[in-house]
Amino acid sequence: GVADNTLRQQMAVFLLKGKHGLCYVPPVCTGVFPDVPCPSTFANWIEALAAEGITGGCGGGNYCPQTHVRRDQMAVFLLKAEHGSGYAPPLCTGVFLDVSCPSTFANWIEALAAENITGGCGGGNYCPGSNNTRGQMAVFITKTFHLQ
Repeated sequence: GVADNTLRQQMAVFLLKGKHGLCYVPPVCTGVFPDVPCPSTFANWIEALAAEGITGGCGGGNYCPQTHVRRDQMAVFLLKAEHGSGYAPPLCTGVFLDVSCPSTFANWIEALAAENITGGCGGGNYCPGSNNTRGQMAVFITKTFHLQ
């Protein structure tokens, strides 16, 4: 349902359909990540996302397909999908009370806010460690790729 947390394997589909359109079909998988069986339901999507430079996985050569996508990580995925793998956001200025500036994700989170893709989670916070629900992800994808 819309309240379920978004998994990394689902996010690959959402990002690529948002970027390339609903009819997009990714190339057939070749077996890039040891923790993503090829063939499998999400393998083509995950490998296409990696091939476009939107993600390098979760470390150690793996993708972690069943891991929940946190809000801080999501900012990077969305902006790289929108602007390309070489995109580097402007330096942070300290927009959100709960996002230290500088920090690993601060530049990305603030760039996402500057593009009006998110206003945070309320009260001047972004909730970087919180998981994304499927409903929230739908809104982020729609705003990032101007699908409305």
